[in-house]
Amino acid sequence: MPAFAHDLLHALLATLLDAAPVALVVGVFQAFVLCRRPPQLPRVLIGVAYVVLGLALFRLGLEWSLLPIGADLSERLTAPSLAASPDGEVVWHRFLWLYLFAASLGFATTMVEPALTAIADRVGTLTGGTLRPLALRLAVAAGVSLGLLLGTLRIVAGLPLPWAVAGLVGLIAALVAIAPRQVVPLAFDCGGFATSVVTVPMVAAFAVGVATVIPGRDPLTDGFGVILFALLSPVASVLAYAAALERGPRDRGPGGTDAVQATTRSG
Repeated sequence: MPAFAHDLLHALLATLLDAAPVALVVGVFQAFVLCRRPPQLPRVLIGVAYVVLGLALFRLGLEWSLLPIGADLSERLTAPSLAASPDGEVVWHRFLWLYLFAASLGFATTMVEPALTAIADRVGTLTGGTLRPLALRLAVAAGVSLGLLLGTLRIVAGLPLPWAVAGLVGLIAALVAIAPRQVVPLAFDCGGFATSVVTVPMVAAFAVGVATVIPGRDPLTDGFGVILFALLSPVASVLAYAAALERGPRDRGPGGTDAVQATTRSG
């Protein structure tokens, strides 16, 4: 059997096993609680087959492209800065290209997140277009960009994870106090929307690669944890965006305060 076919079959079997609990729960409730077959059952089954095949191909894509690319880029961007450091000392301000790439990676991956795109479109529909989906996506992407930058800086500088997280949580608490109360639930959900199928694998591979290359860093304890910054930072960015709109010119256009209020009334 060709290597590609073998890998694809393995990915399909693994995906079927992972999806089995979901199918079991839905099937049991459909058969024994609702006591009726789903409407358009053939179409539903075809859709399930598409989902399984898509997830299997996505597994292969991660293993063959995204994860190796993320690890290779982190190594290539980190090595020159280490070589330029005297006596191999890690000097945090020498890694400017690494920081720039981390921020750009966070922004770019978030903008193509399917979950965030779908939710932003839904929010735009609920508000009648007063809060534009692109504006929400940009605010969230800016937060992830900042979060990945902070996470990379923490790895390079060797900052303790609890202290870094505590500072970010403190910032979120302060923003909750000044942001419109109705926007807070949406802001907290945005972190989950932003860290989905595209962002998480790429960011994890990048961060582990950085921690592997830098001397004195542990890929397990230092490489992981960056996703937490990518999860929390969009909360802060959306709260800051809503607070700025609340205190900005009061109009009924797509960016005015009424847009924020309409969002929360519809949500």
